[in-house]
Amino acid sequence: MTIDNQTLLLLNAYHDGELSPGEALSMQDRIDREPELAAMMRRLANLSSHLTDALPGNPVPDSLRSTVIASLSLDVTGDDGATDERIDENASMLGANSRAATPWRSMAASLVIGVAAGGLAGGYVMYLSQEERQVSTIEHEILAAHLRGLIAPQPFDIASSQSHVVKPWFNGKTTIAPTAPDFSAQGFPLVGGRVDVISGQVVPTMVFKRRQHTISVTVTTSSGMAVSASNVVDGTNVRRWTVGDLTYWAVSDLNPAELSSFAALYEKTLSGSQ
Repeated sequence: MTIDNQTLLLLNAYHDGELSPGEALSMQDRIDREPELAAMMRRLANLSSHLTDALPGNPVPDSLRSTVIASLSLDVTGDDGATDERIDENASMLGANSRAATPWRSMAASLVIGVAAGGLAGGYVMYLSQEERQVSTIEHEILAAHLRGLIAPQPFDIASSQSHVVKPWFNGKTTIAPTAPDFSAQGFPLVGGRVDVISGQVVPTMVFKRRQHTISVTVTTSSGMAVSASNVVDGTNVRRWTVGDLTYWAVSDLNPAELSSFAALYEKTLSGSQ
């Protein structure tokens, strides 16, 4: 067995404790049954252990704080009552007179600001990485559902070009009430709908046509993730937009320009109905 990208993402999320309880139990069951997954899990655990051992873990000594404060000539009183005399003494230890200390103070200030900014930036990058990983997982699940629809006898559970037939069909099947417009006049006729399971949630998918191309529009709850609204996954184009508390994902092998036009038309219709 070759581990695909979606499974690898889920395995990493499992290792980092980012899956829901149900998803974690499902992944643990797969690890127990699939030796290759178990081997990959051991490799991830070993890598994490080596990184933990390699990264420094000792706290910054108090003397460094005193040195930086002294280099900035800040009037700060320590626990022992020392004031400007201690600051001047530390500045002398650094070999700085009143003129030569100025460049050093600027450098020290830059160092302090850089360390603080670096910490904030690192946290922001980690946050974005988690967001992008979550979006990537959802995106791959939606793509897989689209491909399953293509290899099925029909890519929908209900066949209809009527919005007033497709929309109420989802009642009782999913908690999301989708908008299912018909764009036949624009060359994107509605042909039906189906339900998919994405991240453990039953969600609605509307199916449209463009000549011989199938377009799946899956609706999920919005999580406020601000990442790229367009992507190409394994040769299939994906467009994503959010209206209110719902996110719409259009997936098709249709060329990017036409899929973008379809997405813009759909988004405009949704915005007008709010």
